Parts: sequence; C-alpha cells; structure tokens
Amino acid sequence: MHWIKPSQKLRKQLKKLVYNNFFKIVFFLFLFPLNNLYGQSSLYINEEIEGSFSQGTMEGSINRYFSEDTYYIKSNFHIKILRVFNIKREEGYIISLEDSLVTKINHKKKRYVIYPLSEFLENDENDGERGPPSESNETSEEDEAITIGEEIEVLNSFETRKAEITIQEENEELNMFIWFTEKTLKSPIIESTRKKLENIFSGSIPPSLGFNEMNIPFEEYNINKDAVMVKLQTINKDGTFTYNLLEYSNTKLLPERFKIPEDYKKVKKL
Repeated sequence: MHWIKPSQKLRKQLKKLVYNNFFKIVFFLFLFPLNNLYGQSSLYINEEIEGSFSQGTMEGSINRYFSEDTYYIKSNFHIKILRVFNIKREEGYIISLEDSLVTKINHKKKRYVIYPLSEFLENDENDGERGPPSESNETSEEDEAITIGEEIEVLNSFETRKAEITIQEENEELNMFIWFTEKTLKSPIIESTRKKLENIFSGSIPPSLGFNEMNIPFEEYNINKDAVMVKLQTINKDGTFTYNLLEYSNTKLLPERFKIPEDYKKVKKL
C-alpha cells in the first residue's frame, strides 16, 4: 500500500457522506448513484445497501435500466428506528426522454400515475430536502489519510483494489473502505442519460431519480479516472453502512421487474 494525502475536493466529498443526522445518511446514501458501468447500449444495474446505526437499522436495493429513449428506476428500503418507526417504501419511476413524461409507481399500493413534467416537479418538490447538507463555514481541526492497496481482490465478480480512508476530527474517527475496479469503466449511456435528464429538468434532477452523487477524483491518485466503485463501507462510533454493486447487464430486453403489472391501477395522483 502507499499513503496519499486527500485533496480538498475529496475531503469535502467525504464530509458530505458522513452526517450526524440519521435521515440524511439514509436518503443520501440510498440514492447514491452508480454512474460508472461500461457499455453504450441498454444497461441494467442492481445495487443494495444496508446499515446499522445507534437509532436503528436500514436495508434497501436499487434497480435501474438505461436505454436510448427511456430511463427506469425501481427502489425499495426498510428502516427501523428505536423500535418506534418501521418505514417501508417501494416505488418506481419511468422517464420518457423523448416526450418528458414521468410515470410514478407505488408498488405497495399497486398504483401508478403518469405526470407531465410540470406536474411531476410540483408533486416531487419536497424530495429536494433529501440531498446532502450545505457546506458549513465553520472550520475544525481534522487529520485525514488514504492508503491504496495493490493486491487484487475478486469482489462481486469484479477484480478490485481497496482504498482505506481515515478521517480524524476532534474526538471522532471515521473509517471508510472503497473497493474499485479499473477493469470496468464508466458507461457512456449513463452520462448521456444524465445530460438528457438535466435538460428535461432544467439542470436540477430530482433526488428521487438516483443521480445525487459523490464523485471521487480517482485520477488524483494515479487511478483511471473512469474507475468503477464496487463496494463502499463506512465505520464510525454511530454505526456502519455498506453499499454493494451486485449485477450489471448490457441486455437490450427490458427486465420484467420494470414493467407495470396488469393488476396495477392507473390513478390521477399518488
């Protein structure tokens, strides 16, 4: 392994990732996007998360499918807090990139609605509160270091290397581990979809669509700038969080999980 001092850009990204507020951790990391798979044709992605915190536990999964003219996302999560709250959510979105129509699906209620863009934005405006908090002007003493291993480890069918990150701030220490691969590189279709969504939503993609991200500047550490993150794990005194990339596919056929079942009811509003 070799030691590297993190850049200011990376320190800001890492600080955004570590919140004391449990809900901000949940919603930011649950929507943590994967914009780094290969292929220019249609693409399927399967991710999962789990966490254990002083307030409770969480688990969830994200499935996405990218094609040239449509973007699909299906997600679910389950959060238990202090044996008082038991929150379950399972929803999906289908975004037509050609005619700017948004289909929102509630899988628990077996209902769906098709919104024109303006109406969707009006109903989804509160989701903007789920993003990472604004940067604070306050300064504090902190010490950070990164070590990047050279050993190859096969993880989730990827050949990965491991980066270990330690942040020491006052009396708190955060340990973060990132497994990445340079064998699989960023996907052009995901970046092109992002640009189309930014155009549709006037530059601000709703967080519920899964494009609220933390970019790690791999190139600053002599790593391919298009490297793929396969696994992320954080450990501190408040608990742990784990993200895993499980599956990818360049299939041109839309997986059944994204199709609206025949017994689902179309409604005017969810």
